[in-house]
Amino acid sequence: MITKEKNRTKIICTVITAVLATVTGGSVLRLYNVQNVTQTVNGNVIQILGETGSNISANMDLTDSTEELISEYKKVIDENSQYQTNQTTLQGQVQSLQSENDDLKSQIQILKGTLLNTYSSDEINSVIEQGGLKRDISKRLDNLECLDSVNCEQVPSVKDLYGTTHSISYRFEASDTAWAKFKLDGQYDTFTANIVTSEDTNRDANMSVEIYLDDVLVGRVDDVVRDEHIRPISASVNGGNVLMIKVIRTNSCYDSHAYICDTTLSVLQ
Repeated sequence: MITKEKNRTKIICTVITAVLATVTGGSVLRLYNVQNVTQTVNGNVIQILGETGSNISANMDLTDSTEELISEYKKVIDENSQYQTNQTTLQGQVQSLQSENDDLKSQIQILKGTLLNTYSSDEINSVIEQGGLKRDISKRLDNLECLDSVNCEQVPSVKDLYGTTHSISYRFEASDTAWAKFKLDGQYDTFTANIVTSEDTNRDANMSVEIYLDDVLVGRVDDVVRDEHIRPISASVNGGNVLMIKVIRTNSCYDSHAYICDTTLSVLQ
C-alpha cells in the first residue's frame, strides 16, 4: 500500500508541474482553449486519484480539481511521514529486543560456565538425568579438526581385553609422551570418553591420561593398567578453543598403549 502511494506521489508531482506549465505557458494556451485544458487536466486527476477522485468531473473548475489533487498529495505525504515514523519505532524495538536477547544469552553462558566449573562430571550427569539440563548437541572427537599430534593415531576400531569393540578411537603410544590437540572454537561444554587397553598393551604398563583446555589441566586419570576394564574420563570444556589429550608413561615399560574411545563433546541446554 505504501509503495503504491509513493508511486502516486511521483505522478501527482508530475501533474502539478504539468498544470503549472499549462497555466503559465502562453504558447500552449494558444493551441488549446481553457475548456480543453480543464477537461484534460481533470481527466488526468481522476485517473491518478482513482476512487478518491470520484467526486471530480471532467468539467469541474480547474482550480477546484487542482485543490483536490493538492489535498490528496498532502494526505499521501502525511501517510509516508507516518510510515517512516512507524518504521523508525519498529527498528528501535527490534534493536532493543536483540540487545536484551544478547544479554540473556551472555548471562546463560556465565551461569552454565559457573555450573560446569563448580560441580563434578558425576554431579552434572546427575542434574542431566533429573531433567535439570539436557545435552542438546553431541559430536564425536573425530568430527573435529585435529590440529597436531605426537605418537597418536586415529584407528577405525579397537577391541579391548574384555572383548568389547569400540568404534573410531585414538591410539596413544606412551613409550614416550603422546598427545593430540583438537579444535573446539568455544562451541562445546563437556567432553567425555573411555580409556581402554588392548592386547598390544604391555602387561606391566602404567599410564596417566590428562585433559587440557587451552593449556590448562582440567581432567586426569592415573594408574591406567593393562588389566583395567574401562576407565571413564570427563572434563568441562565450556568456552575453550583447544582440547589436548595427553597420555604419559609413569614407569619404565615400553609398549604403553592406551586407547581413547567412545568420545562425546556436548552442548548443555
